[in-house]
Amino acid sequence: MDTTRALARAHAAATAALTAAIVPEPFGRRRRAAGFAEYVRHQQRADAVMRRLAPALSVAAAGTGLAAAAAQLRSDPGASAWRTGSALAVAGAVVLTVRVHVPVNRRLRSWSPDAEVPGWRGQRSRWERAHVARRALVVLAAACTAVAATRRR
Repeated sequence: MDTTRALARAHAAATAALTAAIVPEPFGRRRRAAGFAEYVRHQQRADAVMRRLAPALSVAAAGTGLAAAAAQLRSDPGASAWRTGSALAVAGAVVLTVRVHVPVNRRLRSWSPDAEVPGWRGQRSRWERAHVARRALVVLAAACTAVAATRRR
């Protein structure tokens, strides 16, 4: 297997892993409807996992995307453009995460489920709106990766 193909496969795998971690919402409806204590407990558990997992997956998806795009630039400029688009969508999701999710999650870590915090619903709404946008960007990244993978040389 040549380097270009290996990078393309690594990019597909990293993007698929990021998509699997971010896009499914098995508890989304419950989280959005939860009262303060349940919401805080859920978000603190999710944050404990995602603050370790998401950065690694994001770097892997964006990095392998750019590497595969560079490797394919001469042999398949179209696939290279789609992989670059994928990496840019992941970068957009990272920017959104850093600007919205990280500050909200940092505050949420200090909350006790037993003591309702004034304004928590506003924080939840802000986090949820940004999460919808982040999920859309990750889906866009996955779609770009899929298009790049299906191109005929």
